[in-house]
Amino acid sequence: MFKLIFRTAVFAAAIFLPMLFFSASDILAGAKKTVASLVGNMKNKAAPVAAPETPPTTPSIPPLEGTQIRDFGEVFRFDVTTGWVMSRWARVSTGMSQLQLQGYRVPLVTGTARDDLAGALTYYFGPEQRVRQITFNGTTGDATRLVRLLVGRYGFHRRQANDSGLFVYEAPDQKGDIRSVLRIRPTGVVRADQPHQRFHVDLLLAPPEQG
Repeated sequence: MFKLIFRTAVFAAAIFLPMLFFSASDILAGAKKTVASLVGNMKNKAAPVAAPETPPTTPSIPPLEGTQIRDFGEVFRFDVTTGWVMSRWARVSTGMSQLQLQGYRVPLVTGTARDDLAGALTYYFGPEQRVRQITFNGTTGDATRLVRLLVGRYGFHRRQANDSGLFVYEAPDQKGDIRSVLRIRPTGVVRADQPHQRFHVDLLLAPPEQG
């Protein structure tokens, strides 16, 4: 009887011990994976969630030639301030002075159409910080648009000039004195590939109510 039990035990060990040996590594690996997974979950829960970074805001810089202009009246006006000039153009030259007037000069490019303007625009402010004078010196391919504004808003009238190549428009003040003048003449060389530079424009504009 004892021999039978002993043989049965030996037989069972011969079958199950190899199986247990070869599967022990798999069991151990599975246990390690389970523990690692539990530890990882605990770390993820414990770790604080980082808030998304907000990109730094960059202050908007106006274009060098100023913001887009659809109407010349947006810039040829006397109700502007020095702050308005500084905010509309990225570069402002302040070295111009005329008697008691302080000039603020900016580059002006109103667009790409033939009747647009390109040149230097200057606002002259008096001691009371009001615009007392505006000048523009530049070019255009067609001055009709500018002339229409000056005639309609500031009372300019054409005056015959002795120079057949010069077009002159003037506006008298309340005393009849001429303080505002527009001179237009063809540029020295008119090129077909530069339609925006056919005429040179020289404008001196004073407030119409100035006496």
